[in-house]
Amino acid sequence: MTKKSSRSVRARRQEMQARKKKQRLITTLIVIGGLTLLTAILFLGRQALEVSPEDVTLPPSLELPPNADGSAWGPADAPVVIEEYGDFQ
Repeated sequence: MTKKSSRSVRARRQEMQARKKKQRLITTLIVIGGLTLLTAILFLGRQALEVSPEDVTLPPSLELPPNADGSAWGPADAPVVIEEYGDFQ
């Protein structure tokens, strides 16, 4: 003779459905929490990267110095002189 199980098929099916429902709820909560966390990180990260105009340092203007004549630039008594020769053919 076979031994009868202590629980009926209907009870086991209901337990399995309850377990699946609980797993779906947990999965849904994890996904919603993850999306909320990702949104918060993106929002706060974007605010941290924003720069106000007062924080920007502009470079000095690129105007020619007063002694620039087209062939020389800089002081005449400079310790280093760079001469450049070029042949484009």
